[in-house]
Amino acid sequence: MVQVLDPASTERLPASSPQARWGALVAAVVTGIGLGATGNALVSPGRSLAVPTATVAGIGTAVVLVSWVVASVRAGRQAGWIFAVGVGAVTVLASVWTFEFALPVAVEWSGATAQAQNALSEVQHSPQNRHGTVPPHPCVLHANGSIGPLAAPYRECTIWTPIGHMVSFVASGPGADGGLLYTDRPSAFFADECARHLVGDWWMFASSTDSNGDPGSCYLGYTFRGAG
Repeated sequence: MVQVLDPASTERLPASSPQARWGALVAAVVTGIGLGATGNALVSPGRSLAVPTATVAGIGTAVVLVSWVVASVRAGRQAGWIFAVGVGAVTVLASVWTFEFALPVAVEWSGATAQAQNALSEVQHSPQNRHGTVPPHPCVLHANGSIGPLAAPYRECTIWTPIGHMVSFVASGPGADGGLLYTDRPSAFFADECARHLVGDWWMFASSTDSNGDPGSCYLGYTFRGAG
Protein backbone atom coordinates (compact mmCIF):
# COMPACT_ATOMS: atom_id res chain seq x y z
CA MET A 1 0.00 0.00 0.00
CA VAL A 2 1.43 3.29 -1.09
CA GLN A 3 1.01 6.18 1.32
CA VAL A 4 0.56 9.58 -0.27
CA LEU A 5 2.03 12.38 1.78
CA ASP A 6 0.40 15.73 1.95
CA PRO A 7 2.93 18.21 0.45
CA ALA A 8 2.07 20.70 3.17
CA SER A 9 3.26 18.27 5.81
CA THR A 10 6.75 18.20 4.31
CA GLU A 11 7.37 21.92 4.58
CA ARG A 12 10.21 22.73 6.92
CA LEU A 13 8.71 26.03 7.98
CA PRO A 14 4.95 26.30 8.46
CA ALA A 15 3.97 29.34 6.43
CA SER A 16 3.22 32.72 7.99
CA SER A 17 1.46 35.52 6.19
CA PRO A 18 3.55 38.41 4.83
CA GLN A 19 1.88 40.67 7.38
CA ALA A 20 2.98 38.37 10.20
CA ARG A 21 6.54 38.28 8.94
CA TRP A 22 6.72 42.07 8.63
CA GLY A 23 5.13 42.39 12.04
CA ALA A 24 7.83 40.11 13.48
CA LEU A 25 10.56 42.31 11.98
CA VAL A 26 8.98 45.48 13.33
CA ALA A 27 8.60 43.88 16.76
CA ALA A 28 12.29 42.89 16.71
CA VAL A 29 13.29 46.48 15.85
CA VAL A 30 11.11 47.86 18.64
CA THR A 31 12.68 45.36 21.04
CA GLY A 32 16.12 46.54 19.96
CA ILE A 33 15.17 50.17 20.61
CA GLY A 34 13.97 49.16 24.05
CA LEU A 35 17.22 47.34 24.77
CA GLY A 36 19.23 50.37 23.66
CA ALA A 37 17.15 52.64 25.88
CA THR A 38 17.77 50.26 28.77
CA GLY A 39 21.50 50.51 28.14
CA ASN A 40 21.27 54.32 28.15
CA ALA A 41 19.51 54.25 31.50
CA LEU A 42 21.99 51.85 33.11
CA VAL A 43 25.36 53.33 32.11
CA SER A 44 26.91 56.06 34.24
CA PRO A 45 30.30 57.85 34.13
CA GLY A 46 32.84 56.29 36.45
CA ARG A 47 30.91 53.04 36.81
CA SER A 48 31.34 49.63 35.25
CA LEU A 49 30.29 49.30 31.62
CA ALA A 50 30.36 45.51 31.73
CA VAL A 51 27.43 45.20 34.13
CA PRO A 52 24.95 47.28 32.06
CA THR A 53 26.14 45.54 28.89
CA ALA A 54 25.67 42.11 30.44
CA THR A 55 22.20 43.14 31.65
CA VAL A 56 21.15 44.24 28.16
CA ALA A 57 22.60 41.07 26.63
CA GLY A 58 20.88 38.91 29.24
CA ILE A 59 17.47 40.48 28.65
CA GLY A 60 17.82 40.11 24.89
CA THR A 61 18.99 36.52 25.17
CA ALA A 62 16.03 35.63 27.39
CA VAL A 63 13.62 37.10 24.81
CA VAL A 64 15.32 35.11 22.05
CA LEU A 65 15.07 31.84 23.96
CA VAL A 66 11.42 32.32 24.91
CA SER A 67 10.40 33.37 21.40
CA TRP A 68 12.34 30.44 19.88
CA VAL A 69 10.60 27.94 22.15
CA VAL A 70 7.19 29.46 21.43
CA ALA A 71 7.86 29.44 17.68
CA SER A 72 8.85 25.77 17.84
CA VAL A 73 5.50 24.60 19.22
CA ARG A 74 2.99 26.73 17.36
CA ALA A 75 1.69 27.02 13.82
CA GLY A 76 3.02 29.74 11.57
CA ARG A 77 6.54 29.33 12.87
CA GLN A 78 8.21 31.53 10.28
CA ALA A 79 7.15 34.76 11.96
CA GLY A 80 8.22 33.49 15.38
CA TRP A 81 11.62 32.45 14.15
CA ILE A 82 12.08 35.69 12.25
CA PHE A 83 11.35 37.53 15.49
CA ALA A 84 13.80 35.36 17.44
CA VAL A 85 16.62 35.83 14.92
CA GLY A 86 15.87 39.55 14.66
CA VAL A 87 15.99 40.00 18.43
CA GLY A 88 19.28 38.10 18.49
CA ALA A 89 20.75 40.57 15.99
CA VAL A 90 19.47 43.69 17.75
CA THR A 91 20.67 42.32 21.10
CA VAL A 92 24.21 42.27 19.74
CA LEU A 93 23.82 45.83 18.44
CA ALA A 94 22.29 47.06 21.70
CA SER A 95 25.11 45.47 23.70
CA VAL A 96 27.75 47.17 21.54
CA TRP A 97 25.82 50.44 21.84
CA THR A 98 25.72 50.18 25.63
CA PHE A 99 29.43 49.46 25.99
CA GLU A 100 30.89 51.73 23.30
CA PHE A 101 28.53 54.52 22.28
CA ALA A 102 25.82 55.30 24.85
CA LEU A 103 27.97 57.62 26.99
CA PRO A 104 29.86 59.37 24.15
CA VAL A 105 26.60 60.12 22.33
CA ALA A 106 25.00 61.37 25.56
CA VAL A 107 27.88 63.83 25.96
CA GLU A 108 28.00 64.86 22.30
CA TRP A 109 24.26 65.48 21.96
CA SER A 110 23.98 67.51 25.16
CA GLY A 111 25.15 70.98 26.06
CA ALA A 112 28.05 69.55 28.06
CA THR A 113 30.80 70.91 25.80
CA ALA A 114 29.40 74.44 25.83
CA GLN A 115 29.08 74.29 29.62
CA ALA A 116 32.68 73.17 30.02
CA GLN A 117 33.98 75.80 27.59
CA ASN A 118 32.06 78.53 29.39
CA ALA A 119 33.65 77.48 32.67
CA LEU A 120 37.12 77.62 31.10
CA SER A 121 36.37 81.00 29.52
CA GLU A 122 35.49 82.49 32.90
CA VAL A 123 38.73 81.23 34.45
CA GLN A 124 40.82 82.30 31.46
CA HIS A 125 39.94 85.93 32.15
CA SER A 126 40.65 85.66 35.87
CA PRO A 127 43.87 87.16 37.33
CA GLN A 128 46.84 84.87 36.76
CA ASN A 129 50.14 84.72 38.61
CA ARG A 130 53.50 85.20 36.93
CA HIS A 131 53.55 81.52 35.95
CA GLY A 132 50.29 81.88 34.03
CA THR A 133 48.35 79.81 36.55
CA VAL A 134 44.97 80.87 37.85
CA PRO A 135 44.72 80.52 41.65
CA PRO A 136 42.41 77.65 42.62
CA HIS A 137 38.75 78.52 42.92
CA PRO A 138 36.25 76.71 45.14
CA CYS A 139 34.39 73.98 43.31
CA VAL A 140 30.73 74.64 42.51
CA LEU A 141 28.18 72.10 43.69
CA HIS A 142 25.26 71.63 41.29
CA ALA A 143 22.23 70.31 43.11
CA ASN A 144 20.00 70.26 40.01
CA GLY A 145 20.28 69.51 36.32
CA SER A 146 22.88 67.38 34.60
CA ILE A 147 26.05 67.52 32.55
CA GLY A 148 25.63 65.07 29.71
CA PRO A 149 24.93 61.64 31.25
CA LEU A 150 25.98 62.76 34.74
CA ALA A 151 22.99 63.83 36.81
CA ALA A 152 23.08 66.15 39.81
CA PRO A 153 24.32 66.38 42.43
CA TYR A 154 27.83 66.88 41.06
CA ARG A 155 30.80 69.16 41.71
CA GLU A 156 32.27 71.33 38.95
CA CYS A 157 35.95 72.24 39.34
CA THR A 158 38.06 74.25 36.89
CA ILE A 159 41.86 74.41 36.61
CA TRP A 160 43.87 76.67 34.27
CA THR A 161 47.62 76.23 34.02
CA PRO A 162 50.21 76.83 31.28
CA ILE A 163 50.48 73.08 30.66
CA GLY A 164 46.76 72.44 30.24
CA HIS A 165 43.20 73.30 31.11
CA MET A 166 40.57 71.13 32.75
CA VAL A 167 36.99 71.12 33.97
CA SER A 168 35.97 68.15 36.06
CA PHE A 169 32.42 67.13 36.89
CA VAL A 170 32.56 64.76 39.84
CA ALA A 171 29.55 62.80 41.06
CA SER A 172 28.49 63.68 44.58
CA GLY A 173 26.35 61.84 47.08
CA PRO A 174 26.12 58.29 48.47
CA GLY A 175 27.88 55.71 46.34
CA ALA A 176 29.33 58.34 44.01
CA ASP A 177 32.47 57.27 42.20
CA GLY A 178 34.17 59.19 39.41
CA GLY A 179 32.71 61.48 36.79
CA LEU A 180 33.54 63.40 33.62
CA LEU A 181 36.61 65.41 32.62
CA TYR A 182 36.91 67.97 29.82
CA THR A 183 40.58 68.69 29.10
CA ASP A 184 43.12 69.37 26.40
CA ARG A 185 45.84 67.55 28.39
CA PRO A 186 44.53 64.36 30.03
CA SER A 187 48.02 63.22 30.98
CA ALA A 188 48.45 66.34 33.13
CA PHE A 189 45.37 65.85 35.27
CA PHE A 190 44.83 62.12 35.77
CA ALA A 191 46.64 60.83 38.83
CA ASP A 192 46.38 57.16 39.74
CA GLU A 193 42.90 56.87 38.28
CA CYS A 194 41.11 54.63 35.84
CA ALA A 195 39.99 56.55 32.76
CA ARG A 196 38.26 56.00 29.45
CA HIS A 197 38.14 58.39 26.50
CA LEU A 198 34.62 59.23 25.37
CA VAL A 199 34.64 61.75 22.53
CA GLY A 200 36.69 64.81 21.59
CA ASP A 201 38.21 66.33 24.74
CA TRP A 202 35.89 64.36 27.01
CA TRP A 203 37.00 61.55 29.31
CA MET A 204 35.34 59.70 32.15
CA PHE A 205 37.20 58.44 35.17
CA ALA A 206 36.70 56.27 38.22
CA SER A 207 38.07 57.67 41.46
CA SER A 208 38.60 54.16 42.79
CA THR A 209 39.58 50.96 41.06
CA ASP A 210 37.57 47.76 40.74
CA SER A 211 35.44 46.19 43.43
CA ASN A 212 38.51 44.50 44.93
CA GLY A 213 40.26 47.84 45.37
CA ASP A 214 43.46 46.57 43.76
CA PRO A 215 45.69 49.47 42.66
CA GLY A 216 45.83 49.72 38.88
CA SER A 217 43.00 47.23 38.40
CA CYS A 218 40.20 48.96 36.51
CA TYR A 219 36.74 48.18 35.25
CA LEU A 220 36.65 46.54 31.83
CA GLY A 221 37.14 49.26 29.22
CA TYR A 222 39.02 51.67 31.52
CA THR A 223 42.79 52.19 31.53
CA PHE A 224 44.82 52.93 34.64
CA ARG A 225 46.75 56.19 34.38
CA GLY A 226 49.50 56.65 36.93
CA ALA A 227 50.49 59.94 38.48
CA GLY A 228 52.50 62.22 36.26
